[in-house]
Amino acid sequence: MTIWLTMLGMAFVTFLMRAGGLVLLRGEPPAWLARWLGYVPIAVFTALVVPAILVRTGASGPALTIGPGLAAGMIGALVAWRRGGVVATIIAGLATFWLLRWLGWGTIL
Repeated sequence: MTIWLTMLGMAFVTFLMRAGGLVLLRGEPPAWLARWLGYVPIAVFTALVVPAILVRTGASGPALTIGPGLAAGMIGALVAWRRGGVVATIIAGLATFWLLRWLGWGTIL
């Protein structure tokens, strides 16, 4: 019973948060808020990708690494900047990662 009440409570709080945002932002948001919200996707993307590329967790804890993931991320970023296509970016990044792993390039740092 406690699990069901917890799930219902979480659903209710989630609904209130989303509905509250919709009620407060009826119509067009102010220019400063729209500009600020424009930075949210890149901030979230950076927060998810950078640790996955640069941080490796081992027996002694997290450590900064330079390996095929960093090179693949840089190539993917370059392709995204030059071409702008998601599919080309993913293919370039994965091809770089797999090629470097196949060549035996592991973690340098």
